[in-house]
Amino acid sequence: MHLSFRFIFISCTIYLIFGSCAIAQDERYYRKIFTGELYEKKEEILNYKVSVETDAYLIDLNRDGKKERIKALKKDGLDFIEIRDRFGQNLMTEKLKAVGGESKLYKIQLKTISSETDVLILHYYEGQIDSTIFEGRARVYFLTIQNRDFKRMYFYEGPHIFLEKEMVNNKYALRYYTVDTLDYNNDERNEISINYGHIQHIFFYIRNGIWRRL
Repeated sequence: MHLSFRFIFISCTIYLIFGSCAIAQDERYYRKIFTGELYEKKEEILNYKVSVETDAYLIDLNRDGKKERIKALKKDGLDFIEIRDRFGQNLMTEKLKAVGGESKLYKIQLKTISSETDVLILHYYEGQIDSTIFEGRARVYFLTIQNRDFKRMYFYEGPHIFLEKEMVNNKYALRYYTVDTLDYNNDERNEISINYGHIQHIFFYIRNGIWRRL
């Protein structure tokens, strides 16, 4: 009987110590609910999250007569491209890498590489840096669709195609590259060429989203 009484006494003591802490925590939690403090904090966090999107551009990406929906998204200042099928199912969402303010996707080209492969060329302005010396630049991304199969879509970060930069001694640099597709080696497959004056970079498609640059 004496041992049982000690066990009950210890159990009650533990409950009073830890149970009272838990009750105090519960009281503080419910007090925040009733006063609105808890919800005000959540609302404050959500105010920092901003998401905007462009209208959907309708393009038949796999040449089946049905158009897919392409959107440019901006979430908390980060840029994405989103592709959905005609039923609204997401096919691909990829992040575009910005380096400064006013970044945007400004041009899209659908080109045929071969009888079984197409490429969506994305022209993306990475933004501008305007701290001490102004600089703005753009690059292309290649979204390759192999065998007209959306399960075989591949995303590739291509080269820069535009550069605008202030130089020392009041000099100014401006380069705008052209983007073309042409069969350079007569293998019945088009290559992508990036050209500026006498500078030319040619991209050959290998397979499974792999491009080789010359």
